[in-house]
Amino acid sequence: MRDIKQVCLIEDDPIAILLSKKFLQLTGSIGEIIVYENGKAAYEGLKTCWKEGKQLPSLIFLDLNMPIWDGWNFLKEFKKLKISSEPIIYILTSSTSQYDVDKAKLFGLDRHYLIKPIDLKQMKEIFQQVQSES
Repeated sequence: MRDIKQVCLIEDDPIAILLSKKFLQLTGSIGEIIVYENGKAAYEGLKTCWKEGKQLPSLIFLDLNMPIWDGWNFLKEFKKLKISSEPIIYILTSSTSQYDVDKAKLFGLDRHYLIKPIDLKQMKEIFQQVQSES
């Protein structure tokens, strides 16, 4: 079973951050939550951790529509790092666009595409799935 010590939330909406953090805490399954408010900040922060040999989060929840770098920019650049034990990424977005769903397939994330808002039950199901995939 995969140990979920750290979760990364890449989200610019303060209400979505608050709700997601609350649900993450209520799962009782994680130790630390790291929040980045745009894709570029997340990329730079996670790249620095990786280069310094620090453990990356086990799980990333990624919004698509953000300022500076959107979720797609983050994914494109993050995948280039060729991390051997890459975090599991879930797209957590308000976008119901078929274009975005199709684009998620290109990154292998079509089964990890979630529409906001999610609830505690869904969050717990994600954690069970992540732990069973390990």
